[in-house]
Amino acid sequence: MDVEAREQQHVPMWLVGHSISDPEVQVDGGLVDDELNAGYDMISGCITNSSFHKRVEDAIAQARSEQRTHIHIEPLIADEVNMHPGHYMISVIGFASSWIELESADPLIAHVSKQVLDLELAYAAFCGLNQVVIPGPRNREQTAEYAQAISAALSHSTYMQLLIQLPIHDWIGDESAPAESPLYEPYSAWDAWNTIRTVCKYSGQLAVALQIPQRLPNPMVVRRWFCEPIRMLLISNATFCPNNKGFPVFSKAHQNMLTKYMRLRPVPYVLLEQTEFPPLLRAAIKIKHEDDAYLIYLRHLQKNQPPQSTVERFGSGYQDYLQSPLQPLADNLESITYEVFEKDPVKYQQYQNAIELALRDRPVGKEIVVAVVGAGRGPLVTRALKAAELSGRTIKMVAVEKNPNAYVHLLQKNRDVWNGRVTIIKTDMRAWKPTFMVDIMISELLGSFADNELSPECLDGVQRVLNPEGGVMIPQSYTAHFSPIMAPKIYADIATRRSDPDAFETPYVVLFQAIDTLSEEDYIHNAWEFAHPVPAGVLGEAASMGGGFVGLGDGGNDHNLRSCKVTFKVPRRGVVHGLAGYFESVLYGKVELSTRPDTIDQKSCDMISWFPIFFPLKTPIYLPDHSEVEVSMWRRCSERKVWYEWTVEAYVRSGNKRFPLGGSELHSSKKNGCLM
Repeated sequence: MDVEAREQQHVPMWLVGHSISDPEVQVDGGLVDDELNAGYDMISGCITNSSFHKRVEDAIAQARSEQRTHIHIEPLIADEVNMHPGHYMISVIGFASSWIELESADPLIAHVSKQVLDLELAYAAFCGLNQVVIPGPRNREQTAEYAQAISAALSHSTYMQLLIQLPIHDWIGDESAPAESPLYEPYSAWDAWNTIRTVCKYSGQLAVALQIPQRLPNPMVVRRWFCEPIRMLLISNATFCPNNKGFPVFSKAHQNMLTKYMRLRPVPYVLLEQTEFPPLLRAAIKIKHEDDAYLIYLRHLQKNQPPQSTVERFGSGYQDYLQSPLQPLADNLESITYEVFEKDPVKYQQYQNAIELALRDRPVGKEIVVAVVGAGRGPLVTRALKAAELSGRTIKMVAVEKNPNAYVHLLQKNRDVWNGRVTIIKTDMRAWKPTFMVDIMISELLGSFADNELSPECLDGVQRVLNPEGGVMIPQSYTAHFSPIMAPKIYADIATRRSDPDAFETPYVVLFQAIDTLSEEDYIHNAWEFAHPVPAGVLGEAASMGGGFVGLGDGGNDHNLRSCKVTFKVPRRGVVHGLAGYFESVLYGKVELSTRPDTIDQKSCDMISWFPIFFPLKTPIYLPDHSEVEVSMWRRCSERKVWYEWTVEAYVRSGNKRFPLGGSELHSSKKNGCLM
């Protein structure tokens, strides 16, 4: 099936490889062709063989006899390698020797292991390999030593991705019931990875080759690895179980995990290991299929994946992709930007429901003035006209838009679609001075954090034309929400933007995917609220200082300042990379919008108009088990700009006392604030 056909049927693209674990097998063009013809997309093989291993062991033995702790390993020779340059190497993944111990407490072993890795990586690069899998640290207490060696390897492997091979979790004792062991630590493998990638400064060349066991850990561990840069899933025959006909299959838990992980971007490779059953086991369960049974089953799972949701289809390619928030007041948006928003039927249906409800709350027979302020290309105008028809109310329809290009489009639409039923006004809504009062004022000025695109400031400036006798605004209110998250992929992306000194003080719009929430029960805090219309006394005081107009006087916008301070309980260790921001809005009555992951399905399911917002931290903060995160956030403003400031502090409790673990500096988006 070609790529276009896959996309049309929403069949995910999985790349499944076959691991050649025998270190004596030569990886040549013939072997690669055979594996590709068998249905695999790639193979993996050992870079060096037992001849090289024996030479290194002999050198170590001689060094010990001479009581030396440092020796020099000579370069590789032809008889010691399993692969050579060729066009087929694009389909090959190399494995570094499994016997090296970069973190060994024995200085001789550590010194030799580092040389062996350097030799193998250099030869792999020469052969044209793009990726090499390196065995993870065996001694968890020496992980820092291991990480230092990997950091050094990255410095001279510029064009190669290094995959650290790690189990999804460690156990001590009975594998069948690891959670019952007092020594069982579900996050110890992740701890090792966190040390490695931190020492390596979140290098984009570094990723994880994750081993999937027969018995999966608790779902929190599976979720934690989901936020990490998994580039490969290693699955052996022991991971499968036979069905009642003897064919290898996954448990339901494994199927769910694979479905989740294979939706990551980029999609991880799946590497099948040890695809031959031992003869006794084969006889015991009466396997009827040959060695390709595992591959056949994976292809079956691939073709039968659940369909993508509306948000997944719309957001394809935008997962964890950082975008700067819009500046709708400072900039005139292009038609394509409006068009993207207009593809969301859910938002506009909710708006139509709210408008219809507001109209039905008014008497029949009286003309009702309805205005869309910030009309764009007119989707809300269309919905308002439809709501008037459904409610049986007579309306005077007005559209106000400052963008001169969108204004031309509105004129054309009024002529060709609305049959001249709409009064089109070209002006900034804050400077609009009609001769009539508006009964229902509609806007779609909300940003990813509710108020971050200046909805409060815009609506303050136009509220003076709202009928004081029962005039309503849609939306009636909106709230900003946030929660601390782990987002290593996003943090690594921001860290690469060295040319931008404000990269870590810019809030980004982003469709979250590879993240993990840290707060207890995934708690999301309601930071603050804005409600419209604002009490007349508040606006009167602001107006006396120049508030509510395009140019604000000093203090004229102080009523739109906000702040909050909240403590999140963190039950499981992790690293906070920033804050995930969302919003909820009451359009009218019980008609609502939400981007919060825990309420969106109830309030505005499949809405795609807004992605969440991310407030990054310059330096990630490690959080131990049963710790606390205290977040302080402010909405600040001046005469011409609105921005946010935030800081994060970590604490741990002992009895009734709370001890600080560390904290971030004060972050401020003032330089990149939203201009009025």
